[in-house]
Amino acid sequence: MSQTGRIILCVLCGLLILSAPFLFSSPVMLGEVKMELMEEAEDEDSVELDFSRLLFPSARAEEEVPAADEDLIVETADDDGSSLGPAVWNLPLDFSVPPAPKAENFTEDRYEDETIRVRMEHREEDGVIWHLAFVQIASPTQLRTATASEKLTSSRTASVSGMARINNAVVAINGDNYIDKPEKTTFEYRMTQKIRSKTNKTKDMLIIDENGDFHLVLASPKAEQTAALKAVADEHTIVNAYTFGPALVIDGEEQQINKEYGYNPNGKEPRAALGQTGPLSYVLAIAEGRGASSGVTHQALAHFMADLGCIQAFNLDGGNSAEMVFNDQIYKGMPGGDERGLSDILYFATAVPEE
Repeated sequence: MSQTGRIILCVLCGLLILSAPFLFSSPVMLGEVKMELMEEAEDEDSVELDFSRLLFPSARAEEEVPAADEDLIVETADDDGSSLGPAVWNLPLDFSVPPAPKAENFTEDRYEDETIRVRMEHREEDGVIWHLAFVQIASPTQLRTATASEKLTSSRTASVSGMARINNAVVAINGDNYIDKPEKTTFEYRMTQKIRSKTNKTKDMLIIDENGDFHLVLASPKAEQTAALKAVADEHTIVNAYTFGPALVIDGEEQQINKEYGYNPNGKEPRAALGQTGPLSYVLAIAEGRGASSGVTHQALAHFMADLGCIQAFNLDGGNSAEMVFNDQIYKGMPGGDERGLSDILYFATAVPEE
């Protein structure tokens, strides 16, 4: 090779050496960057990083944490005065299964995370054993319902505990067992889906709207019930609706129960009730009966729910249907024996995404 060729080759080799740091990523340097990011992650609640994004940057925006709907940002206060804060995550208003609650957040009588607080209480008053769940949620989408079958008009049934487990419920209570009404003259919605839309002049109705607020429509002639339902629908989205009752508390006032109302109103029976105590604050109640506990009449149940501070309260299916589930613990209105197969449950879920 000529001297000129050697000079040109040396110059090219020098240029290649000088440009190498700009053309190739050093594994050592990449490892250092990863270690720095890991240390930063440990300082920020140990968020697990996706290292593939370091090598292959994505143009997608972060989607792991959905943005909060401004209309659903609310403040809720616990019974000790503390607040859950604004809703950060909202669940879809459909039958999709919400995130699973974290096992480590359960104690014997409580569950708590950023989006939900549940406090269980068990008491005995005047010979009646009560099982209560006081619930606060950050988003109204955490108040949910589930059915035994994907086909809402199916006659299929399932246990309350089974439906609660499949749907990752933090706490659940039986619904109104709507399939057990052969006349089908009821007004029933589940997660915005219509099952039936007929009124029943002999029964009260509970409507739950998009804000998680309760609206009670009393037994009355068809025209009056239709007008009351229309008034709710004109202002709100009907998310869930039940025909059972009676209405126990309306606008903070204990109701005088019609002695001719269905479901043995004057008998001391196992009962299940649902009440709203404030914005995104609720109480679930099971009264045991037909055993060591005497059970309650509808009027006694109304008085009890009013004393708990309910703004609105509604009686659900009772007797052997009355059941609540918390952390796999089953509290029945009639202790002992197998669970009854039912069509539906009402439950509360966490909104914290699973890792």
